[in-house]
Amino acid sequence: MWGLVIFVMIGIQILLGVLYPAALVYVSLIVGSLPLSFGEGRPMSGALGKMDLSAFRLLGLWLASFLIVLFHLEKAAHYLKAFRIHLLFLAFCAAAITWAPSIAYGARMFGKLSSVLLFLLLIMLTISRRAQLKTMERLILLSGLLLLAGALGVQAAGVTASEIGLTFPGVGPSLFSALLVVAALLALASAKYAHWVRNLLCVTILSAGVIAAFTRITIAALFVGCSTILFMGFKGTLRFLLPVLSLVGFPVLFLFKETFKQRMFYGGHEITLGALIQDPAIAMEHLHTSGRSMAWEAIFEKFFYPSPLVGSGLGATQDYYYSQTSGIGVIHSEYVRLLSETGILGVSLFAVAALAYLGRLIRSYHRARTTDTARYALAATGALVAYLIYIATDNGFDYVTGFGIYVFSLIGMAEKSREFDEMSIPVASS
Repeated sequence: MWGLVIFVMIGIQILLGVLYPAALVYVSLIVGSLPLSFGEGRPMSGALGKMDLSAFRLLGLWLASFLIVLFHLEKAAHYLKAFRIHLLFLAFCAAAITWAPSIAYGARMFGKLSSVLLFLLLIMLTISRRAQLKTMERLILLSGLLLLAGALGVQAAGVTASEIGLTFPGVGPSLFSALLVVAALLALASAKYAHWVRNLLCVTILSAGVIAAFTRITIAALFVGCSTILFMGFKGTLRFLLPVLSLVGFPVLFLFKETFKQRMFYGGHEITLGALIQDPAIAMEHLHTSGRSMAWEAIFEKFFYPSPLVGSGLGATQDYYYSQTSGIGVIHSEYVRLLSETGILGVSLFAVAALAYLGRLIRSYHRARTTDTARYALAATGALVAYLIYIATDNGFDYVTGFGIYVFSLIGMAEKSREFDEMSIPVASS
């Protein structure tokens, strides 16, 4: 039964990729955030270890995108020159499979890391008109709003999807709010150029959903992403005032709102403004890491310190968690995971690749010939910064279809719009 479902799901994605590649982009954006089952679902064991339906959905998207790249190899090679540092990072990760304890989990991790670049190439190879970029924009916003509406609907119906915060059944609060962050940042960037009332209303609604999800790192990503867009997109006093207010809002939220404070600190009643002024170190002493700091220390001892330069091999930590222990299944920090699996070299390549993307986006924004290019570049910069914040204490590499492809869609939209500018395609053609 499940084998047939998996075969059909992967087959549909490949068929879409072959017959109408742009539809694969659209479908991925509209359904990528939706769970394939209510609750946690049942992982199935196979040659690549335990995999649930979401993992097979990603496998289908990877295969379909890879086939499209093969069909347009010469053109894809042209685009890869612009993303060569990302490609170099992936090449090092592929090499890191050779010293990994499990080839299966190494291959799985490589699939997750390479999927976002493949999806970016899919956009660059299949999107040929500005109208298609507009469709992608609407789908990203619609995905966020529909997911939020669904979460509110099930809560109103008396269904408790999570004990932590607002979410949709089958989607954890962290992943749920991650998509809302991307949609909110796109709306904020769009508000600078048109329909500012409507877009600011979207920002407000989506931001409220992020805060209601009650996930600390996602709220931090939202504040920093908004600050980035406001700093880049405004001039004069507002350029500095709005980001400062935005950044101040995060600590204020967790200092003066009791429910948030208890989530942030052990013994939250002891954390007051007066106590922080007298002894700022008290915040670190009472910081609630939900067991992450102990897990990180244990992972460093086992995987990083024995081989700090190149790590213990791609997929090593997930192989350890899935095969040797029960309970927690991931490390809850992609930087810790990269350091442990690919060492200082791997993290350095990842950092350079991220900086290269940010540099291209900032240049695209400042050199934009159309408002489309400017706002897509602005939104993509904020989303990428939010992504880099998010993965500090969460599993962004695992959330490809529900988070990663949305961030890299904005990057692709900025790149494609800039390409249209250079080809002198008039905006009116949309």
